[in-house]
Amino acid sequence: MSSVQSLLAVILVQHLVFGALWLGAAHLKLARRPAAHWAATAFIIVPATTLLMLRGAVPTGLSVGLGNLLLLLAMLALRRGVQRFCRVPATDGEHALLLGLGLCSVVGVVWGGPVLLMALLALGSAMAWTLLRAAGEVRSGLADEFGPEAATWCTVPLVLLACLILLRLAVGVLVPGRLSNYLGEPGGGGGLPVFGALVCALLLQVNLLLLVTLRLVRKLQHQSDHDMLTGLLSRRPMAERLEAELQRQQRQGGSFALLSIDIDHFKQINDAHGHAAGDAVLRRVAQALQATARRVDSVARMGGEEFAVLLPGADRDSAERAALRMLQAARRLEHPEIARGRGVSVSIGLAVASARGESVQSLQRRLDEALYRAKAAGRDGLQHAEEPGAAMGLQAAAA
Repeated sequence: MSSVQSLLAVILVQHLVFGALWLGAAHLKLARRPAAHWAATAFIIVPATTLLMLRGAVPTGLSVGLGNLLLLLAMLALRRGVQRFCRVPATDGEHALLLGLGLCSVVGVVWGGPVLLMALLALGSAMAWTLLRAAGEVRSGLADEFGPEAATWCTVPLVLLACLILLRLAVGVLVPGRLSNYLGEPGGGGGLPVFGALVCALLLQVNLLLLVTLRLVRKLQHQSDHDMLTGLLSRRPMAERLEAELQRQQRQGGSFALLSIDIDHFKQINDAHGHAAGDAVLRRVAQALQATARRVDSVARMGGEEFAVLLPGADRDSAERAALRMLQAARRLEHPEIARGRGVSVSIGLAVASARGESVQSLQRRLDEALYRAKAAGRDGLQHAEEPGAAMGLQAAAA
């Protein structure tokens, strides 16, 4: 076995392994649909590589025509998996046109003569086009999720493989004397391009595995940071953001506000209508709070029927306006799970941190007292926390 055939054998085994790996990922529902397409990519490359190893020993129509058509089909499956993973629109019509071009090119390879060169150029161009289009979809589809720079780096293996295909095709077809080697020797002649294909294919598979792993890690991180029922932040990340905001205030000054929001008479809803109705009310109130908050605000479910909203940069007046909007949003909600005509209200405590040096414990104590006074005043209302060391006792009653 020649060195080129040995490299091709390594590529074959490599894709058998990755094909089995992607099948396992699909079975475990780790990016199930993309993984299924990428498994198909790997398994299609296996017979294509076998035909590459047999160049010179089997008819050109099989070793070159069918081999390159299988490679094109693998590239199309790869791109379809990329589209699934990146959640971009499918281009099945374009894929059908490329596959039709590939079939016509196979006829051209079998026909031979001057048509052969055109067929080879068409097949190679179709493969490179597919890879470059997939690279563009990775760049656009993952920029928001992983960041523009990381998304750009993820396109490198696809671009390198496309360039390698075009370069190999150009050398094999356009350089005098190389066409016979391209058509009649295992791997198309020359170990360097085959080694380049081995490296690019390995980089591509590792890159795909990395993308799936990163998304899984981000998903697990999101689940650990967010309440499963409402989708809001949970207590721990909210505490971290509050601490970070206090530290920012220590360095730069300014103010921020914190709201404590409690659904009124929530236990009665659970007792009278069941926990499923209570969960529906929680989700609906959470969505209303999130929709009313600014983009920079943080909304969290602190436990049970209690929510918190962090308002960076807010002073007393702007925080009060935000709290009253949330109060009104909760009042407007309709809850078909509970008795007709009975609405759901919330009580809100508001604390503004405007003095440097106040601790989280002090701020939380003032906020709890404001919420307690809102409930004691009849609920469905807003109460301001006393300033540190002063008893302001100001109330903003909602209309």
